Amino acid sequence: MVITTLPPSGYSGKYRLFGALAGAYHVMMTTALHFLKRKARSVTDNPKLEVDDSFPYQALCTTHRKLRLMLTLDNTLNVSTASDQLHYPVQVTSQTIQDPKPDERDLKPLSRPIGVHHPPQAGENSGIDTRSWSEKRKDSFDYDKHLVRRKELIKQAAKPYFRDWSRVNHHNGKTFLAPSRIFRADKSLYFPNMVGSTLASPAESSDTTPVFQDRVSIVSVQSGRWAQLQTETFVDAKQHPQLATLLAEDEKRGGPLQKVEINFEESWMKALIVRMFMGGIRKQRREEEWAKYFLVRRGITDDLRQAIGMSNARVGYVYLVDWMCRIRWAGSANAETGEREDLIAGAKRLVEAWRKESEEKTIAKEK
Repeated sequence: MVITTLPPSGYSGKYRLFGALAGAYHVMMTTALHFLKRKARSVTDNPKLEVDDSFPYQALCTTHRKLRLMLTLDNTLNVSTASDQLHYPVQVTSQTIQDPKPDERDLKPLSRPIGVHHPPQAGENSGIDTRSWSEKRKDSFDYDKHLVRRKELIKQAAKPYFRDWSRVNHHNGKTFLAPSRIFRADKSLYFPNMVGSTLASPAESSDTTPVFQDRVSIVSVQSGRWAQLQTETFVDAKQHPQLATLLAEDEKRGGPLQKVEINFEESWMKALIVRMFMGGIRKQRREEEWAKYFLVRRGITDDLRQAIGMSNARVGYVYLVDWMCRIRWAGSANAETGEREDLIAGAKRLVEAWRKESEEKTIAKEK
């Protein structure tokens, strides 16, 4: 078989370049495929290893997955070695090494507090570089900071582009079940500060931390319409009328309970579209809620997402945050059976704790 890496000379420059890259890619993938086939045959002592040769990349992934699963069997089966060859007492077939189905993956409740370890401060995570020119120049010659930046770039490059969308196939994107009880106050971690524009002041940047302080907040974080529909299963008045009733009653009594929405749009084009329709979003909400709707564009890094449990950026998340900005409860994706009731129970408990602490502070001031 002869592989031509360059197209005929009659093509234009950009087509010749594309053809050269495609040929080099084909050679690289074909070479890696044959290497893995030889490795798999030597490990399993099976010269008739079935591999799909229809498309190099698909065959490479299939062979690598089979090889990995075959090596995994080494830890579970009785293996005898001879002449550096592995001989399995059972016959490894395509049925033996099938990947688990998405529905068979367990979905476990959130068993530990999530969040950041330090209390949030206004101005953090703005996504704006506030260093001076001299500081930037000094950092450009700092080798340790170059290594840190290199690790961040490697992590971003290794992240598959469609990873979040592929995870949506499992349990409709739900990454964890909501806990049945709120986290203890002394064990809870903090909700990070986010900076964005609100419906009340679209031209100015506002922080979320001052909105959370001295209040009990039900925070919904979404990115896109599909994630918004998921958070609405927790907080929407039509789908969860008990929560709407609780919010209305607490507002009449002058209580601390409130609802906050954070729309995170990392793409500047999507953020621009949301800004264009902010007038319609205002009409759907009362004027008192305009300052509690945030459009955030930057500042939320991958590490920050992982810290607050947002492992999938395409899924909506709901948090119960107390008056000290601590995450006391969290839910993801569509609300399951019992999660709405757990949210209401947690909110009532936090409201009672807030009132008790407020009374103690008032008595202490009078003394």
